[in-house]
Amino acid sequence: MKFFKTLPFRFWVISASCIIIIFFSYFRIFHNYELISYDLRLRLRHPLAVSKNIVVIEISDDTLNNLGQWPLPRDFHASLVDVLKECGAKAVVFDILFSESAPYDEIFSQSIKGAGNVYLPCAFLVHEPLQKNHLPLTSSNILAGISGGLQRYYIGQGHINTFVDPDGKTRRIPLFVRYQDSLFMHLGLKVACDWLGLDNRNIKFQKDRVIIDNKLSLPVTLNTSFLVNYPGKWANSFLHLSYFQILKAYNDRKEGFQPRLDLSILKNKVCFVGLTAVGTADLKPTPLENIYPMLGLQASVFNSVLNRKFITDIGPFFNTLINLIVFLISLIICLRFLPLKAFIASVILGFSYFLVSAGLFISYGIWMDLFFPLVIIGLTYAGSMLYRFLEEARKRVLLEGELDIARTIQQSFLPAQIKEFCGLTISAFIQPAKFVAGDLYDIVAIDDKRLGVFIGDVSGKGVPASLIMAQTISLFRVFSRQFLSCPDVLKRLNKELCGKFEGRFVTAIYMTLDSQRHKICVSSAGHTPLLFYSKKDNLVLEANVPAGLPLGIMEEAEYQDATIDLEKGDRVVLFTDGLSEARNRKCQEFGVERIKNIISQDTAATSEKILERMKEEVLKFSHRCPQHDDITIIVISACE
Repeated sequence: MKFFKTLPFRFWVISASCIIIIFFSYFRIFHNYELISYDLRLRLRHPLAVSKNIVVIEISDDTLNNLGQWPLPRDFHASLVDVLKECGAKAVVFDILFSESAPYDEIFSQSIKGAGNVYLPCAFLVHEPLQKNHLPLTSSNILAGISGGLQRYYIGQGHINTFVDPDGKTRRIPLFVRYQDSLFMHLGLKVACDWLGLDNRNIKFQKDRVIIDNKLSLPVTLNTSFLVNYPGKWANSFLHLSYFQILKAYNDRKEGFQPRLDLSILKNKVCFVGLTAVGTADLKPTPLENIYPMLGLQASVFNSVLNRKFITDIGPFFNTLINLIVFLISLIICLRFLPLKAFIASVILGFSYFLVSAGLFISYGIWMDLFFPLVIIGLTYAGSMLYRFLEEARKRVLLEGELDIARTIQQSFLPAQIKEFCGLTISAFIQPAKFVAGDLYDIVAIDDKRLGVFIGDVSGKGVPASLIMAQTISLFRVFSRQFLSCPDVLKRLNKELCGKFEGRFVTAIYMTLDSQRHKICVSSAGHTPLLFYSKKDNLVLEANVPAGLPLGIMEEAEYQDATIDLEKGDRVVLFTDGLSEARNRKCQEFGVERIKNIISQDTAATSEKILERMKEEVLKFSHRCPQHDDITIIVISACE
């Protein structure tokens, strides 16, 4: 039990999927949809070659219009048999049930006797059992036999039962029906076996084959179900002749007129005779057409046997095996490739499988599942993407937890809040664009009269920038105590950072405020401008500070400083470009001018109020737009 508990979740999911596939495939859950795919492949196939020995003789609308209503008097059938015998027909196969006695039976039976080549049909009451086996169907009731007056002289008989699939189409027939102690062949098969000279008594039933006389092997499924290989649509397949036109042509020739139909084409032919008139019960849907005469089914079975062109259902076992292989290949694709590549590869796999299954069907008559394998490919992709999504969501939760810890640690690097210092009020704010920031600031008391303020912006965002930020603050705190001048601090920082972060740099401003001398000393390493509000001049200006190179680019970079007088009521505002470059829905930037306006709007406002106003204005400006960069603001005011 301990071993099973240690197996990964993925193993159980794959195992359960395989069990579901085996169940759905072996028990043909999607059989109705597979029938649709079967019909599609049959339609994609070019029409099959039709034996020249086949002629279908139709009792169509023209025959009924000229000879009377159905059923036709049997003396007409007798006349047809006589004509076909005289024209040299090899066999006459009636797809018409003669189960009851009728006038002219004696004339008809004498014609059958004289021809010696007539086949008649019968029909049994059969039901396809739920528990299927590999033996013929057994029937205890005959629906339509052969009238007693006609039984003596026919050369052979066969049943005309069919299987009707759930969608109402006729795709299969039972090759054999056992009635009492006799085994009845399907009519078309019976005629074909006699044509080939096979011993109909020597029949072997195997799991997926019926072998007749050790010479003819027919592919079957359960209950000797045989797939009818319709060669094409009704109008484009067999040679069609009209029942009435044959009789008329013979009569015209007998009376010395030139017949419109050449009856010599009937010589040595197997003639299938049946009803094809519109609206009759013998028209049923098939894979190729919604209205197809069952007369064509008998001819199709005969043609299939003669040409050895069969459709072979590979059966549930091999379909199950193929479906499992398709699942495993699809699973490997989905687990190995990224989602887009996995989607493309899955589409290619599905299309390739379609081509293979269609090619095998068209070329060799092999029918294998198509719908379910394509469903497997689609569901495998969808399931694997869902698994990846859940896995990524789980990892994201873990990562967010770790980032929360990282944010807490990063916040510990920021200085303790210093709100007042020797007549100065200070307010600071930092808002990461992601969980952790690449912006940094520090406020240090150098001595009793001097305050050091440092602000920086690491190129990039996220975790890498935050790590550089942490190291930069740590180094600054060391150097700000070792060196008094701003340029020296930046120069030392630059040397330490050079070469450590490939492709990254830090922009920064470092300034010291001397409350005793009322002076500001400031140096810039390529940072955004420092804004200075002069109470005396009532102006907000960008301080004229020499801009040096950002930290970490060139080891020997030099930095200069500038001095600004600081009077009561003056303000200093430092910020990162996340503030000035904040964007709205029109991709407009917040800009430095808006920051200047906020500073100058209320000259009596405290540092904290100005900071809050900046936050409100930038939030209103970029309403519902994602924050694309970290924002840091420091506002310092000299108290009046």
